[in-house]
Amino acid sequence: MFQGHKVLAILNPSSGSSKGEALAATLEDLVLRLGAAACEVRVTQGPDDALAWSLTAADDGYDMLIAGGGDGTVTAVARGVVGSESKAPIAILPLGTANGLARVLGLPLEPEETLAAIAAGRAVPLDVIEVTSHDTISLLFCGAGVDAVINQEADREAKDKLGIFAYIWAALNAARGTRRRHVTVAIDGSTSHVRAHSVVAFNATRLEVLGLKVGPDASPHDGRMDVAILRSPGVVAVLRKALRLMDRSASRTELAPATRLRIEVRPPLPVQVDGDPIGETPLELRVLSGAVSFVAPAEYEGDARGH
Repeated sequence: MFQGHKVLAILNPSSGSSKGEALAATLEDLVLRLGAAACEVRVTQGPDDALAWSLTAADDGYDMLIAGGGDGTVTAVARGVVGSESKAPIAILPLGTANGLARVLGLPLEPEETLAAIAAGRAVPLDVIEVTSHDTISLLFCGAGVDAVINQEADREAKDKLGIFAYIWAALNAARGTRRRHVTVAIDGSTSHVRAHSVVAFNATRLEVLGLKVGPDASPHDGRMDVAILRSPGVVAVLRKALRLMDRSASRTELAPATRLRIEVRPPLPVQVDGDPIGETPLELRVLSGAVSFVAPAEYEGDARGH
């Protein structure tokens, strides 16, 4: 996949306990050895760099990008590509804690193995959720309520100390504090009023963990998002719902397909996008079908009909 491409690699030095910073010195040589015509490595110094550099990458002559970091970095790079209307494919170098999209695509999580898989891989178009209310995009999932609280509590310090367990600890704390509110949900123009504590829209969440297929059963290749409304508060109810959503088969009865979604809540709920808190409701979303291409391993089958 690298063959003949001019590659811009954008690395977040703070991802995964500074894995990005350690890799910066060797990445250019590794990519060139895999066939790239040119490679420049840029290390972000602030939260806006990944977006700014990916917005101008095509104008700077780059026709392929590497997003080295966690899901927040990957989303920022994709947002720049979508905003510039570039067709440049994005290769993920997973350096974060969860590495959600890398897992969806079936990429290995060790840098040299990842690069080898990318070199032999292919570009696949993915749907994007445009978060029109907050001027950003989502690749994995976004929502209002308990998921946003979890990601507020599982901050950088907690993830550095506890890794993936930071999310588990934060989830238990967030579930204890859930309270139902008045929620107005508009799905493709059809409006309903419910008492709920969270609404989540999934775009790319089909994973394989230890050989097991887990959900929610949302594919980034079907031109839609899948919406779950969480109505029952409390630790037991939230845990039960989470387990159903993570069961790929069971999740299908919990999800409503949508191409457009608007959420209004009284009082407002916090909002997260791909694990990053970004503000409060109202939240408005629409699907951009096949808007950005990512590099997947050659054996990836997620875009096959019926998968």
